[in-house]
Amino acid sequence: MDSHRCTLGGAIWINLANTINKRRVDKLDEPASVMFWLQENGLLRESDRLVLESEPRLLEVTEVLRSLRNLCLDVLSELEHEIAPTTVKRLHEIAENIQVRLTLSSSHGLLKLEHEGATTEDHLSYHVISSMVQTLQTVPKERIRTCEHEECILHFIDTSKSGRRRWCSMETCGNRHKAAEFYARKKQKNG
Repeated sequence: MDSHRCTLGGAIWINLANTINKRRVDKLDEPASVMFWLQENGLLRESDRLVLESEPRLLEVTEVLRSLRNLCLDVLSELEHEIAPTTVKRLHEIAENIQVRLTLSSSHGLLKLEHEGATTEDHLSYHVISSMVQTLQTVPKERIRTCEHEECILHFIDTSKSGRRRWCSMETCGNRHKAAEFYARKKQKNG
């Protein structure tokens, strides 16, 4: 799994939704991919790394991630209109059960107060839900998009100045689209 793909959504919850693609390839099927995704999204604490060395615990955490991903996908699909009351209720139930504690860290003489889940599952759930709520509060709905390439279903936050970004990644989908248009024009011209 490439690191760019793990974070191209622009927010943790969208990055989690992007762990499954149009061909139904699930990036959460491989333990190494799960660990890589957690690391790339800044969700892998040292204590979690030790917990997840146990295969049964990693499978439990992966199921939590899949459940959260389904919720993220539901929210993304409902954004055009209004988030369904049943989805809001699911979010509320998850939030109600998360145990979070505050931790204080110091780096370069600066103090930082952080929220941290009491368990690995709490930690992941908190950060995914927090990311979702923060995004929905600060980003206009029309800036949360699905890639326009016909072979892609990945989502992203359009942070471009013009607000006209079309591709999850110019390097992949944008270039593939431009190449297809070029070859179609060339074929039409020579045909």
